[in-house]
Parts: sequence; C-alpha cells; structure tokens
Amino acid sequence: MKKILGLCAGALLMMPFTLQAESHGAGNNPTGPFVECQLQNGNIEFMPAMFCEIKKGKYHY
Repeated sequence: MKKILGLCAGALLMMPFTLQAESHGAGNNPTGPFVECQLQNGNIEFMPAMFCEIKKGKYHY
C-alpha cells in the first residue's frame, strides 16, 4: 500500500513539469509558430512567424 501511495504522489509531483514541457512544444514560443517563409529573394526558410514578417516574407502554416 505504501508503494502505491508513493507512486501516486510521485506522479502528482511530476505533472507540473510535463504540462510545462507540453506548453513549450512545437509552435508555441514568444515569436510565434514556426512557419515556412518565402523571402523576397525566393528562398524558403523555416523560421518563427515574427521573423518572417520582419524580413518582409510571406508565410503559411
């Protein structure tokens, strides 16, 4: 019984860390989601949407 209780308590303690890792996953960052950006010179790069806008490129998700 003590082992089961210990496992449950451990799982509850790990939950905040797993939720935090999921929130910082692909596509979620302060500069926006990563997109394929077509720059003015015709090159296509994979970068955050905000950087694409700064470089005056066109992007789609």
